[in-house]
Amino acid sequence: MPDRLAAAILQTIHYADLFDYPLTSDELFHFLIGVRATRAEIFDALNDHSRLNGNLARFDGYVMLPRRAHLIAQRARLHADAATQLPRARFYARCIAHFPFVRLIALTGALAMQNARDRDIDLFVVTAPGRLWLVRALIIALVRIARVRGDKLCPNFLVTENALAMSEQNLYTAHEIAQMIPLYGFETYAELRRVNPWTKNFLPNAFRRAPNFSESRLRARWIKKFAERWLGGKLGDAIERWERARKIARLAAQTPRDADNALFTADICRGFFSGHGRRVLKEFETRIMNDKLQMTKYQ
Repeated sequence: MPDRLAAAILQTIHYADLFDYPLTSDELFHFLIGVRATRAEIFDALNDHSRLNGNLARFDGYVMLPRRAHLIAQRARLHADAATQLPRARFYARCIAHFPFVRLIALTGALAMQNARDRDIDLFVVTAPGRLWLVRALIIALVRIARVRGDKLCPNFLVTENALAMSEQNLYTAHEIAQMIPLYGFETYAELRRVNPWTKNFLPNAFRRAPNFSESRLRARWIKKFAERWLGGKLGDAIERWERARKIARLAAQTPRDADNALFTADICRGFFSGHGRRVLKEFETRIMNDKLQMTKYQ
């Protein structure tokens, strides 16, 4: 009989290793792929060497692949770097939260995992329907201000409340949702999770409870309400149509043919040009196939 839990543990560690990221036992439990298990069950599997066949290493409270212990020091350094970046990310989130029609801001990407090797602050933003491109224009103005301050804001993914259900239903997307840090708009974040139940198939432990959430409070809520009333009618419609047509045409022209995750519509602005997600999933599949071949030698 195949050992589903042992296989899931190995898959989870392999996935984390694609990002040079050794996991704590709590993180292994949280991000366990495809199998719902308790911490005790995972602990027992880790301590039963016959189940994992020496394919994992444990050191200083971390679980990783063999000969990857050097990543622990790197992780500590990146966590220290992230500690200086996270307050700045929260500052910009507070700024964006005051923009009209913004319903959710969440930190995503490597910084959300405190594993960023660059200075990017990747943001996922949800807007009211019919105002995505107006909001994006306001955020891009802030991006330019942040650049002068030495910060690199990357609002790579914007959707309206009409497009919370993700079309890319795979492990990479499930991980992005599971690891994102919501900074404003908890109700919208809860709705995002509700309309993407498929994520539980990939990461069943990660979605068992709500994340810790410290929402940025609006100090001048009346300004946002006034702006939404002022831009909620024909003037806002005209600005939205003009900005949408102008930017979709420009972004479409800039999109490489092999970009696998770029999409620009009235409800979605997804500007991932590098194909990073596709490469991660392809490498993960290769590793799992090789790992299965190795496991059969012991069965």
